[in-house]
Amino acid sequence: MKIPTRIAFSFLFFIILCKSNFLAKAQNRTISVNVGVILDFDTWTGKMGLSCINMALADFYGSNSHYKTRLLLSSRDSKSDVVEAAAAGKSP
Repeated sequence: MKIPTRIAFSFLFFIILCKSNFLAKAQNRTISVNVGVILDFDTWTGKMGLSCINMALADFYGSNSHYKTRLLLSSRDSKSDVVEAAAAGKSP
């Protein structure tokens, strides 16, 4: 009767070890959130705006590294046209 008890205990210990390893890996995951940025890249305000957004994100995540959510910027050029900017927001 000792052999089945050893096997059951070993199996239970293996399950607990695997579960704790899985939870440790799950806690280190980051969640990516896609964010669209539509600016006019022909003007200096558009270029400066994108640069400021990127610097702000880098600064934020540099001082708050414990945050698991990360913003991924997808930038598009509006080409100095409001209608083009609205259409860029709808396209993948």
